[in-house]
Amino acid sequence: MGEMKSAWEKAMEKAEKLGKPSDEELKQLEHVPTGNRLAARYLAEESFNLDAELTKYKGTGIRKYIIQGAEEIFLRNITLPRNEGAKQTAKRAMAGIRLLKENKKQLEPIFDLINNLLTYYEQALQQTYTQFKQSFESKLQEARQALQQQPGNAAAFEAELQQRFQEEWRKTSSQLDAQYEKALEEHKQQILKIA
Repeated sequence: MGEMKSAWEKAMEKAEKLGKPSDEELKQLEHVPTGNRLAARYLAEESFNLDAELTKYKGTGIRKYIIQGAEEIFLRNITLPRNEGAKQTAKRAMAGIRLLKENKKQLEPIFDLINNLLTYYEQALQQTYTQFKQSFESKLQEARQALQQQPGNAAAFEAELQQRFQEEWRKTSSQLDAQYEKALEEHKQQILKIA
């Protein structure tokens, strides 16, 4: 019978099969996190001059990795505006992408689409919530009337209804989010293709 190999031995065998990373891969591993940090700082600090920081890397051969790392963070922060903070962060992230990209003419129509999508999302979310709440309130009235005819704990019933409202709203809003997130992701993929 053959010996059983440890997980470590199996992992080492896999690593050997993959071979050593190329110089290009090593540079990417080393410098993409720098771009991540610069983008995070740009998003957090209003006065941070990202353009000046990126200029420091011109002609070094690593600038493309710095930009790649920054772009990852900016794209990750373009999200559906569930609150005012997320909305402002998305705007700031788009401004950061503008600094990274050479071909700004191709970028602007995509940003227009994203801005429209985010605006429509906010409107759809508000409208959906209003309709959902009205529908739920009519069900709640019916349930309260039925409850008045039965003895029991009204406070517990109210708490259960509140919980049910929240669960149902989460499901409804998740469905809406999924539709808009799919479109948003398509726009982000287009941004990645722009030089």
